[in-house]
Amino acid sequence: MTRRALTIVLHWGTALLLLVLVKGGTAAPALRWVFVGGAGLWVALALGRGMLGRPGPKLAGWARAIFAPLHWGMYALLATAAALNAADLLGYGGGVWAWRALLVLLVAAMFHAIYHLWRHTTLNDGALRMMLPRAMHRLL
Repeated sequence: MTRRALTIVLHWGTALLLLVLVKGGTAAPALRWVFVGGAGLWVALALGRGMLGRPGPKLAGWARAIFAPLHWGMYALLATAAALNAADLLGYGGGVWAWRALLVLLVAAMFHAIYHLWRHTTLNDGALRMMLPRAMHRLL
C-alpha cells in the first residue's frame, strides 16, 4: 500500500470512527481501541514523513498562511483525543476528558471539511481530489 493510499484510509477511517464513537454518546471499548490505533498510526506517519497535503498554487494570502498550522493543529487534536481515550481505556481515568476531546475533534473536523469544500468549490483547486481515493475522482 502506498503512503497516499494509507493516508486516505486513515483519514476517512478515522473520520467515520469519530462519527460512530460520538453518535450514541458512548462507544464500545473495541471501537475506541481501533480509533486510538488508527489515530496513533496516522499521527506517527505525519510526524515521521511530514504532511501529505499541500496548499496548492491557487491558495493565496491568509488561506495559504493558515494551511500548515491548521493541519498540524488537527494532528495535535487527533493525538490528544487518542491519548486521552487510551488513558481512559487503560484505567488511568480521564473519561470525561476523553469524551470532550472527541467532541472538540468532531467540531474541528467540521471546520476542516468546510475549509476544504471552500477550496474545492470556490478556488477549483482540486482539494478533494487529493483526499479521495482515485476511484471516486470521476464523481467530482
